[in-house]
Amino acid sequence: MNAMILVMSLAYLHSTMSGGQINRHQGQKYVCRPKESGRISRRRSTFGVGLDGEIWVKNLEEYHQWATELTSKSSHKRHFYQRGIRAETIICSIL
Repeated sequence: MNAMILVMSLAYLHSTMSGGQINRHQGQKYVCRPKESGRISRRRSTFGVGLDGEIWVKNLEEYHQWATELTSKSSHKRHFYQRGIRAETIICSIL
């Protein structure tokens, strides 16, 4: 039981620290929806941003070929894709 609690604590710590670093490097706006102006609390916690950051990078790597094909067909979306790739490099350097 103690070993399981220790592993869960370490996983929570890792995700929270990763989320904090993603927030500091302005990567949160790519990983999850930003906070609206009239909203008091944030949409995602630092823990959630850390979890979503890892999933977001894995999905970008998995669907890279499809995204490249789609952006080649609609060139007006290429700028957004390039911004996402830049965010991916920032998040990968953190994780």
